[in-house]
Amino acid sequence: MVRDWLSLIPKKAPDAKVIIHPGNDDKFVLDDVLRGSPNVVFAEESVVHFDDFHEAACVGWSNPTPWHSPRECTEEQLLEKLEKTVSQLKSIKTSCFCFHVPPYNSTIDMAPKLDATFRPVYEGGRPAFVPVGSTSVRKMIEKYEPLLGLHGHIHESPGLVKIGRTQCINPGSEYSEGILRAYVIELENGKVKRLQRLEG
Repeated sequence: MVRDWLSLIPKKAPDAKVIIHPGNDDKFVLDDVLRGSPNVVFAEESVVHFDDFHEAACVGWSNPTPWHSPRECTEEQLLEKLEKTVSQLKSIKTSCFCFHVPPYNSTIDMAPKLDATFRPVYEGGRPAFVPVGSTSVRKMIEKYEPLLGLHGHIHESPGLVKIGRTQCINPGSEYSEGILRAYVIELENGKVKRLQRLEG
């Protein structure tokens, strides 16, 4: 099925440069499918160029979750992956950190609090939410202050938040309702020219 989707790119977006890197839920068998496609740039744990001026450091791994998904590791291991990838950037100031997991305690990393049986915890009759993002990702953003932090992972926490000079974004999605959210971002001369939220 993924191969079928990839084959649509030349028809649906013939002039687009499509960059893909997996997230924590994606099985490793997917990597070879993406690497083998002439229609995408496979970007996991590497740096890709949007243009001559803007780059992206891409890492799809996450800190541990209750679900034990394929691409999880300790915060220490994640920090090592992030540092290794960021070290390949030419200019951090004009770059994007495309880290799948959002920074810890950033408002874009809030997920339902779960009990020992993985059921949502209610407080005052409402579901309780807790930050579940990565402390390593937050350290990297605070340390390097890239132009943008582009994140996902936590579907329940769409939003924008600034950490230092870095604008961090999580579009969020509601897959159970069939709603996909995204941002259209235009970069120009090291600055964000346009930032528009889309939903469909």
